[in-house]
Amino acid sequence: MNPKTMAALAAEAMQKQLDVTPKPGLVDKNGTGAHVDLDYATMQKVIAMLVPHWETFAETGLFLAEKSDAEVSAVMEKVGEAVIDEIFAVTDGVNVYKGTVFCLGLFITAYYRLYRKGAPLTPETISDQIARLAAPIRRRKDTHGDWVNESYQVGGALAEAQAGYRRWLNALPLLREAVAKGEEARFFLYVVAHLEDSCLYYRAGAELAGNAATIAAYLYEHYNEEDVLAACAYFERCHLSTGGAGDILTLMLLADAVLR
Repeated sequence: MNPKTMAALAAEAMQKQLDVTPKPGLVDKNGTGAHVDLDYATMQKVIAMLVPHWETFAETGLFLAEKSDAEVSAVMEKVGEAVIDEIFAVTDGVNVYKGTVFCLGLFITAYYRLYRKGAPLTPETISDQIARLAAPIRRRKDTHGDWVNESYQVGGALAEAQAGYRRWLNALPLLREAVAKGEEARFFLYVVAHLEDSCLYYRAGAELAGNAATIAAYLYEHYNEEDVLAACAYFERCHLSTGGAGDILTLMLLADAVLR
């Protein structure tokens, strides 16, 4: 697959995730969720800005395919840092899509590294490759993820990456079933229910994070849009951001498009 095609698919996955409505805790077509410093237009602006950077991740996997896991990982991290700096410049310092850059950057780099080596491109092989690239990454001190890990022993985004996002890539059939039925908003609740989301833990603590997962699990099993809208209002009042779940949904939407 041409890197430009991959970049377009990544942007499309981000836009699809943004458009999923209602989405408790996140920006969607109805509002800004738990985020007072973000809105739909800003999210779209960042999505457009990121397109050429997805090509850079692809080229990292292609050109450095024969380098060691640690060497490729180090370059990938530097690319990611540069991307985050540019996002801050576009949003005047607002932290948005950092987790998406992390997980999509890993997925795209892993995909093209395998592609260059002529290896099979399956959920299993990509999971293995992501885990290898994420293994050398160390959690940085004085970050939200580090605080959550120290406070609650929650692995967060890094732990998911070092596991290769395996459970999520293995759940692609469930996503495809939901998409076929037009139930993307319901599937988002499945992700919230099954993810230890460091965004929730950082903003609200363990008890409210657990409550959010319990609510999402109930709404997934007994989906009713009126109840979901009530949950959206609750998440907004309690500042419950489900940003990690948004990142995972975006990753799965991209993987679905690429591996279909």
